Amino acid sequence: MNIALLKNKTDKLNITTQQKHIIKYAKAHSIRLDATEIESSDEFAILEERGEFKGFLRSLSYNDNLLIYDLWVFSNEISELIKVLECLLKRDINIYICSQNILIDSSMVPLDVITMLSKFAENTLMKKESVSQGRPKGRMSTSKFDPFRVEIIDNLSLGYSVSKISRDLEVSRTSLKDYINSRGLKELVEAKKSLLNKTPIKKTKKQRNTKEECSLIKENNVNM
Repeated sequence: MNIALLKNKTDKLNITTQQKHIIKYAKAHSIRLDATEIESSDEFAILEERGEFKGFLRSLSYNDNLLIYDLWVFSNEISELIKVLECLLKRDINIYICSQNILIDSSMVPLDVITMLSKFAENTLMKKESVSQGRPKGRMSTSKFDPFRVEIIDNLSLGYSVSKISRDLEVSRTSLKDYINSRGLKELVEAKKSLLNKTPIKKTKKQRNTKEECSLIKENNVNM
């Protein structure tokens, strides 16, 4: 089935506009929409509290196609996005991000997924900062640590502490810690580790039917 998923309680984009974009995308790519689902949990509710959404995930079948306007329909948090994507890709469910013309499927290279999540995290941080500090939308303040961003991420991936990294760079530990937190670098490192440890494997129909379900669907099953 080809299913459009709309997020209701959000200040980002109303469901009518989300639906228009998805319909336009579906027509452009010759995708026939079979159903539309609306998720109404609070925008700031954590994943474990979103019983309606988790129930929707349980209802999906292998090889379904899911069309969303953008990743924030799933969650605004990188750690939660990883859980949702893992849950969907384990069942070979394709995700069409209509606003960006991106298809996420089980054959996607993990590094491409990491890059996409990195951009999503940075865009989210920029919007938060523009609201809290009154900067023009889409602009984040520069930092003296920006030239060392890749090196910092690599060192965090190797398990180095903030103290060690600050000593190696000969900078203030407190300033570096603030930079890492403000840019969400630890979350990106966790995403990198999680995704690179998963190797997409195409499975036969028999294997799919006997495969263990994702942890997101299994956890707190009683409360769903």
